[in-house]
Amino acid sequence: MVIGWVALAVAAVLTSGPLDDVRITSGTSMLARGVESARVLDLLAKQDGRVVPALVIYERPGGLLRKDLRAARRDLRQFATVPDVLGTASDPVPSADGEALQVTVLVSGRPGVMVSPLVERLRQIATEDRPPGLVSHVSGAGGAAADYVDSFRRVDGTLLALSVGVVLLVLLAVYRSPVLWVIPMLAVVVAYLCSAAAVYALARSGLMTLRAATPEVFTVLVFGVATDYALLLVARYRERLRVTADETAALKGALSGGVRTVVASSLTVAGGVGCLVVADTNALRSIGAAAAIGILVTMVVMVTLLPALMLLGGRRAFWPSLPRPGQEARDGVWRGVAGFVGQRPRLAWAGSALLLTVLCMGLTTLDASGIPPSSLFTMRTDSVAGYDALRRHYPASAPVVVLARPDRSAAVAEAVRGAEGVVSVRSGPPAPWRTFDVVLAAEPNTPEAQRLVELLRGTVRAVAGDAALIGGFTSELLDAKDAALDDAFLVVPLILAVVALILIVLLRSLVAPLLLMGTVVLSFAATLGLCSALFTQFLGYPVMDVSFALYAFVFLIAFGIDYNIFLMARVREEALRLDTREATLHALRATGGVITAAGVVLAAAFFVLTVLPLVPIVQLGLLVAIGVVIDTVIVRSFLVPALAHHMGRFIWWPARAAG
Repeated sequence: MVIGWVALAVAAVLTSGPLDDVRITSGTSMLARGVESARVLDLLAKQDGRVVPALVIYERPGGLLRKDLRAARRDLRQFATVPDVLGTASDPVPSADGEALQVTVLVSGRPGVMVSPLVERLRQIATEDRPPGLVSHVSGAGGAAADYVDSFRRVDGTLLALSVGVVLLVLLAVYRSPVLWVIPMLAVVVAYLCSAAAVYALARSGLMTLRAATPEVFTVLVFGVATDYALLLVARYRERLRVTADETAALKGALSGGVRTVVASSLTVAGGVGCLVVADTNALRSIGAAAAIGILVTMVVMVTLLPALMLLGGRRAFWPSLPRPGQEARDGVWRGVAGFVGQRPRLAWAGSALLLTVLCMGLTTLDASGIPPSSLFTMRTDSVAGYDALRRHYPASAPVVVLARPDRSAAVAEAVRGAEGVVSVRSGPPAPWRTFDVVLAAEPNTPEAQRLVELLRGTVRAVAGDAALIGGFTSELLDAKDAALDDAFLVVPLILAVVALILIVLLRSLVAPLLLMGTVVLSFAATLGLCSALFTQFLGYPVMDVSFALYAFVFLIAFGIDYNIFLMARVREEALRLDTREATLHALRATGGVITAAGVVLAAAFFVLTVLPLVPIVQLGLLVAIGVVIDTVIVRSFLVPALAHHMGRFIWWPARAAG
């Protein structure tokens, strides 16, 4: 078994590549199927390619000089010679205060053209032979898109290294053995390599697509989940080694309940995150499919390779603290927690529920209107510096693209020029669809920009109907937000139904699944409230991206149920020989340490996402990390066991527990 999996992992490394190589970074990544801005992108790709505006800003505090204008005009001519630059403005546009110049460069965004190298070339031209004191930036949709893609590529290796490091440190801290950590670590690495190769092969063959932050989320997810399963199975094995001297019998005893729990857990998590594949938003479907495949492959590796490694290592692998028959488990902390829950169950569950309810009050600070491009990065990228310069010297501007059939183009042009908030209109050449590049007086992805786009769409539809479409950068941001909200109304009930159904089958009860679902929903609400207050009051992130909040919901519901499965499956197992209340306390003592360690691993793995310089990814990492800690420390340690103890046998209704 070990030789077979190691050979398969080596083959996976040799036949696949980094997931970033098959990531699609087109403009439709965050869009939904069939939305208006996506149709505009498709039409532009068929007609003459998508046009991405890049804004080059020149700035000199105290006032521009004549040589600054000459340098900008020289750059303008050089911009036009760059391959895949479709056009440039006729002349630099000075600001009203005389301290800045603005040049619009239209970059090709058709399939196969990488925007990042084009923007990098524009930045090189703008900084070559620049007069001393003149500062330049490349911003706009093109600059932001290039910085967005580059932010992933710069940290992918760091993210993988940190994920491995986090797992290694936690294993060393949990096992306190110079030997034992090697066994789960080897299984975790093989699980990642095999699952990543499976996703790579599917993406390369065209059976699935990887978009947005899918590779990064996939990495931390697989490492976290694989380590969780390893901790659970190793803990079961050590527990059985304290009962019998026969290592093979101990392994069989550990696997009899452990494998069933791991399989149920993986099916629950994979089923939960897999619900994202029904979403319309491309990025949501991408993460859902990749995560579900990764979890299932990880489960197969952990229930086959890890037991083989444990049997090869045997009792010796736990050196220097060898588990021996009759040896007492060191569960002093959890014995105390179980004692408190058993003596004061009402206080335990009421106090936990009250604390979570108080944390929910932070929801009053929640703003999910969308993150503007100027606030998208945690670091000061060139595009962000350019947005800041634009705000200092120019009125706010949001680019929009209007497409019109030739027979309605004149009416559309007149309607657009008279629409509220329109600053400028630039007509393209006649074609199957005539293009109008429109600038609105607002910053993209703000409520004002969204309002103006909706007004413009209403105005254009009134004169052209289906013969005109509105897309472009600003419209894409609006459509992405609306699609995420629509997906939330679809995915949230679906994941709750799927997870509840799996729990009913696993626990053979109606009361216990409803109880567990209620606790994880309350836990998520408390997490979102706490994090919203943290983002707005301390970290300076005033708004949240709807899509990433939905990711966090899916992950936290799945993982919250995952840890409750670890606990309640053990309660169900113990209830065959004990009273339900005593079984609950016994399960809490037995699983408390390993589930808490698993929660720490998963929280640390998602916290690693905060190294990415993107605000939505940082928010996702913090949401999941904090949510997992709340779930393991409060919900699974006090709320759920206290409720189970308080309800007794009724928790298994309508089935009858043996205890």
